[in-house]
Amino acid sequence: MKKAKKARKVKRAAKTKKIQEYQPFCFAMEKDSYLKSLRQEHADVTPHERKMAAQWEYDEEMAADLFNFALMAIGERPDQKPKRPAGFLSLAIDPLHAPALLTVGSSEYQHGLVEEAMELFLTLTTLPEDEEDLHEIIDKAGDFLLDSEDFENALELYLAAESAYPHVAVYAIGSGYCYHHFGDMEEAVRKVRRAVELEPENYVWLNDLGFALLEAGLLEEAEEVLKRSISLSPDEYWLPRKNLERLFQIKQQMIHSNA
Repeated sequence: MKKAKKARKVKRAAKTKKIQEYQPFCFAMEKDSYLKSLRQEHADVTPHERKMAAQWEYDEEMAADLFNFALMAIGERPDQKPKRPAGFLSLAIDPLHAPALLTVGSSEYQHGLVEEAMELFLTLTTLPEDEEDLHEIIDKAGDFLLDSEDFENALELYLAAESAYPHVAVYAIGSGYCYHHFGDMEEAVRKVRRAVELEPENYVWLNDLGFALLEAGLLEEAEEVLKRSISLSPDEYWLPRKNLERLFQIKQQMIHSNA
């Protein structure tokens, strides 16, 4: 009797799982008639109109989510209507909508669809530079991959972004971080040097360069760079001072070992 009851319970759970199973965006675009109708409806409008429609849908979706969170916070039941994954409607309207590419790409990745996610992330690096918040969005995609400890795909994304937008320093920082993880300190230093060349007064990049030089064993240059970072940074930015302390400790250890 208990076994039969348990079996029925498992069967119901399996049915629920099937209903909630995630479908990749590319699959949904083939099977979901509403998504296809959105794509067709906006195919012949101007790129600006398409972008505005996608952004409106994206903002409305974010507002609805915030409203549901507020309802839950006061003990009310949120909207229980089934809905498509975040960003699907916006990306159906405009396949080049940057915020939706980031949102859907992150969702695909979290569901184990790494190739599909990377295709969406890399699409970001093909967009025109006047796309609003583009560099911040690409860097968020890179940070997402770094947080996932996927350094190979993060490096691919940052290198593609560097190639597309060579004057943007943050991409050199991102690729330099990846090379440091792989133990290629020569390339890590070269990348961070590039970032400092682009933004020579950026105390964060200067600290990153000082750290990379320290890791590469170039202590004299590291000391010079870290002191410059300290001279430009606000008091609350303590990283270059911490790195400089570590550098002095290494120098002291070297003196004692040679004595």
